[in-house]
Amino acid sequence: MKLERKEETDPRDRFLAAVVSGRSFAEVGGLWGTVNEKVSVAHRLGARSLTMIDAAPATDLGWAAFEQRRRELGVGAVTCVSSDVVRLVEAPDPPLFDVVHCSGVLYHVPEPMRLLLALKRIARHHLVLTSLVARSEYPHKGGTLRVPDAASLFIPALEGPEREAVAGYWKNLVGDGAVGLTRENPTWQLEDFGPWWWLPRPRALRALSRSAGFYLIEEREFWEGNACTLLLSARPAVP
Repeated sequence: MKLERKEETDPRDRFLAAVVSGRSFAEVGGLWGTVNEKVSVAHRLGARSLTMIDAAPATDLGWAAFEQRRRELGVGAVTCVSSDVVRLVEAPDPPLFDVVHCSGVLYHVPEPMRLLLALKRIARHHLVLTSLVARSEYPHKGGTLRVPDAASLFIPALEGPEREAVAGYWKNLVGDGAVGLTRENPTWQLEDFGPWWWLPRPRALRALSRSAGFYLIEEREFWEGNACTLLLSARPAVP
């Protein structure tokens, strides 16, 4: 059966539909590529206020592209914040939002727990968190790289046939643009959010979120099991 509404086909949209109406909303790291942002989705679903937070400098052309998209889609006023969210929450009186969405960011940060703790600090009620995830096995000419359910692949540590196997798998999905994975990264700098640093297994992603203080409400894998999204609560469920 063909589903007509986008939020029914994209689990991120479906999770937002369950929690965002009438609430303040912030997207963290949604500027890249512009068209994958969820600010417009939150607007359509009745969010009370809209904010985009991204580490891209204010002069980055992505902000202008986002503003053009906002106007074309008829989205109301959006507060734009050019800042790394970790630095933002470490400043005095960080902003708070009822619902936070963060997709495609966690595997680009060298310290994922620090990111999750920052998201926990700004999310009053819910976080919709999405990451690409590792497969359980990557066959290669010398054998098979097996990734335990509780593990995360640390991309800088991959070498030889194992690196070739993981890179080859993802090249079929994302092409040559994945810095550090399908494209060589000569240096790994902690302040660089461009490379792929991690690929967690779904269970590891859940455990990271739980360790940061979130409570899992629901999860869905999508993109043929290569991505996982979690609907998380910042507070325990009331009996």
